[in-house]
Amino acid sequence: MLNVILVLISAGVLLFMFQPRLSQSRAWQATLTPLSSIIGSGFLIIAPLLASVVGIYSPLAVTGIVVLAYAIGSVIRFNIIHAEPLIHDRETHPAIYRIDLISNAALSFAYVTAVAFYLSLLSSFLLTYMGLGESPNLERILTTTIIVFIATTGFFRGLGGLEKLEAYSMSLQLSIVAALLIGILVYDYNYIQHDQDLYFSIKHRDWFTKVCILSGILLVVQGFETSRFLGEKYSARIRVQTMRRAQLISGAIYIVSVIALLPIVQTLDLENIQIAEIVAATGLAAAVLPLMLIVAAIMSQFSAAVADTVGAGCLASESSSGKLSTNKGYLLVSFLAIVLVWTADLLEIISFASRAFAVYYLLQCVVAIIASRHHYTRSERLNYLGRFAMLGGILTYIVIFAMPAK
Repeated sequence: MLNVILVLISAGVLLFMFQPRLSQSRAWQATLTPLSSIIGSGFLIIAPLLASVVGIYSPLAVTGIVVLAYAIGSVIRFNIIHAEPLIHDRETHPAIYRIDLISNAALSFAYVTAVAFYLSLLSSFLLTYMGLGESPNLERILTTTIIVFIATTGFFRGLGGLEKLEAYSMSLQLSIVAALLIGILVYDYNYIQHDQDLYFSIKHRDWFTKVCILSGILLVVQGFETSRFLGEKYSARIRVQTMRRAQLISGAIYIVSVIALLPIVQTLDLENIQIAEIVAATGLAAAVLPLMLIVAAIMSQFSAAVADTVGAGCLASESSSGKLSTNKGYLLVSFLAIVLVWTADLLEIISFASRAFAVYYLLQCVVAIIASRHHYTRSERLNYLGRFAMLGGILTYIVIFAMPAK
């Protein structure tokens, strides 16, 4: 009965997501790109990842990560309103333009790597569940095919076409996440009724190492900055509002999912986390969940890759002062991603991409500090200076000391 109910819940949420009032809303369309990027890159892995580091304290850790990400998002929102006009007038404000250009270069590398990495994971995951085993060349061919599909859609149909891909994949993903959380909460209720305690067998680490790993996990919830590059279609006001909405929705999903999944996560081998094992473990709650979660995992990687392609293409156009159209920017990003797929060890360079995201956020703090000087009096500026400087200090720590979980 529970399996049937979960399928009906997922179908109901999916139908709601495709209601014209929502699907045709410009505000919802502008929300999808940052939301796809934030959720797509980490909703499945963050619970076991945090549990492997801090165990029972995972809810506190994810709350701290979400709050810090929201604070960093406020810097990007500040820059959309206050810095963009200065950046576009580069002859009058050359310093802020150059700093933003350097930060965009770091972000471009991160986006290209992320697109290649997400779609490689998708291909590996899909081939495994199709029973084709590990075949690096077949994986690369499938990944390249998906990238070409995204690039072709972006080139011929532009931002609107890619947004439709995001809408389809994200709607399916959110409908499954809704069913997953309800199924897991039912499991948790039965778990509590039996008065069982949570126990996590995790590797011993000192607190400094734990903080360094948590600093790296912060970048799992990145993606909100994609709103910054949607100015071709959306006003600054809409981008600020929808970025905030995307962060609030994704933050709630991350916090609830980490808390709900703890009883199931404790059954995993947390020193050797495998996505396939995470998927299989959800079968403890309901037999239908692993199959649904396979679809959600595939859609999450696809939607994240599309969102980062959107961000990278728009970024390329902006950095070239419009000399490169956004549609051609999608082609350039896709071409570079294909080159990485066939020539690089993505597992090795993804850590550099994570640091590149942190460098981007750090430089955006510098941009915000400079922009505040042009919009506020000295007394008002000190408040912003203190906030941006504090976030800049945290991001500097992340750039230097963040490390991946082993």
